[in-house]
Amino acid sequence: MKNLMKKAAAILLAGTMILSLAACGGSAPQQGDGGNESSAAAADTAKSGDVKVIKFYHRFPDEPYNSFIEKKLHEYEETHQDIKFDIFAAQNQEYKEKVKIVVGGEDTPDIFFSWAGEFTERFIREGLILDLNPYFEADPEWKDSLIETQMDIYTNDDGMIYGIPFRLDAKVMFYNRDILEENEIEVPETWDEFIAACEKLKAAGITPISYGNQQQWPSAHYIGTLNQIFVSDEVREKDYNPSSGEFTDPGYVKALEYYQQLLPYMSDTPNAVLPDMARTSFAMGQSAFCYLELVEIPYLAMDNPDINYGMFSFPRVEGAEGNQDILTGAPEGFVISSKTKYPDECVEFLKWFLGKEVGTEQCMEIGWFNAAKDTTAGLTDQGLIDGYNTIISAASMSEWLDNALYSTVTDEYLTAVSDLTNGDATPEEVMQRIQVKAKEAQTLVGTGTAG
Repeated sequence: MKNLMKKAAAILLAGTMILSLAACGGSAPQQGDGGNESSAAAADTAKSGDVKVIKFYHRFPDEPYNSFIEKKLHEYEETHQDIKFDIFAAQNQEYKEKVKIVVGGEDTPDIFFSWAGEFTERFIREGLILDLNPYFEADPEWKDSLIETQMDIYTNDDGMIYGIPFRLDAKVMFYNRDILEENEIEVPETWDEFIAACEKLKAAGITPISYGNQQQWPSAHYIGTLNQIFVSDEVREKDYNPSSGEFTDPGYVKALEYYQQLLPYMSDTPNAVLPDMARTSFAMGQSAFCYLELVEIPYLAMDNPDINYGMFSFPRVEGAEGNQDILTGAPEGFVISSKTKYPDECVEFLKWFLGKEVGTEQCMEIGWFNAAKDTTAGLTDQGLIDGYNTIISAASMSEWLDNALYSTVTDEYLTAVSDLTNGDATPEEVMQRIQVKAKEAQTLVGTGTAG
């Protein structure tokens, strides 16, 4: 893994790497370097009528991730002469907009990256996603080869398995070991201990928490975690369902109030700070804590190879009525269009691409894990090992809040919490706005109007 970091750093210095946040945000939209070439090659070959062109969409145009994906797709083409991939890649926001437009149309991709939860559920309601259950029933060894807790995320309430994870991810609190030791602070486990640590750091002139919310989705990770802490599973399940959401439970307001408690200890004007800049600030030792995704571990070493960090679960709140045993986060993966001409071929490809063999290479080369079991042989990077163990030991995981909710409710949540962060709204006012959108969503589900 150290060789990976040195190689990535060299590429970065050479100017050929475009860094963007590996999580839900990113830099300016951009198509993958190989997208146009692959499209042209596939189109030329398709003229013969002897090949099956599979449109493949993903959202990882940055290096080294894009190159890894394209390398594996081209390897598959070499061993399957009847298959050619037409590849499209774009950054997060452009990708979301593109997928919402093309899925279900004449130009729908055969295989495409899609977030678990409501983002994909909207397509399922329209019958646009292939049900993988028959394939798993026909190949039980394939099903047994995948981590069950990660597959649960891509299984809906009706039992439909609609996707396979490409990378595992979760949100945990990272801390700078050196800063805590120098200030004689123990790693906090409870909310009160965490606030006391932040207070001591602030008094010493140290920024306690790096936080960048310019792209708004980072706040959804805090709020999603706090909602789990203060609202029961049953109530959240009802409210996150767009057909029954109300968001009237007082726990939602309490979650926002606890979020407010953190703001005095966070980066100045977080709504003006990019998420990756907050991460870099933490990596450079300019703060003690940062709430990060595990897929960001490789970036930390790129920002600062000498960073001495650890991680811990989100602080527990004594007496809270929600579920504090859920690990916030979800795998991200690929789904297959129900309109594809080649469902069997798409499934066979995903078996390989998201299986143990490629997963082991993926782990070693780019530091991301897929959902196949036993892919960590030879891994020496302790941060990655700790992150992997955090995920596989979790009793259960959640969908990201901004992907779990109906699109109009998500948009309002992100905007309203941004206002709260600026001091322009109260927790009660935020939830009043969410309640209005939730009521609207009940009338929109199934109409195709939004979501």
